[in-house]
Amino acid sequence: MAVVGAWFVVSAWVLNPMHSSTYLWTAIILGGLVLIGSLWELSDKAYRRWVYYPQALFGLYLGLSPFFYTFSRFAWATAVTVVLGAVILALGLWQAIVRPSDTSTKPDAPHHRAAS
Repeated sequence: MAVVGAWFVVSAWVLNPMHSSTYLWTAIILGGLVLIGSLWELSDKAYRRWVYYPQALFGLYLGLSPFFYTFSRFAWATAVTVVLGAVILALGLWQAIVRPSDTSTKPDAPHHRAAS
């Protein structure tokens, strides 16, 4: 998701066929938030489910942005934006729903303490 977030920041200049300042700032801010959130989760040891829900919403908004900013007539820009927005949405929801396996416990560690 960090790579896709970074792409949206870059796409503010690459995929802005009508030179809309609204799309420019939307792509920079939301792409930057996805990038920052992804990098934060990569560096954090604790699993925080709530971080992925806003990222999924950012992906939904970015995927719909060609229709909000009326550049859907540019097929290549629309396709890339919709597909990558859907990727962020799907990955955000997947990471929020599926909890990673807990690797902090050793598999051979005893589960109960012996009673004295």
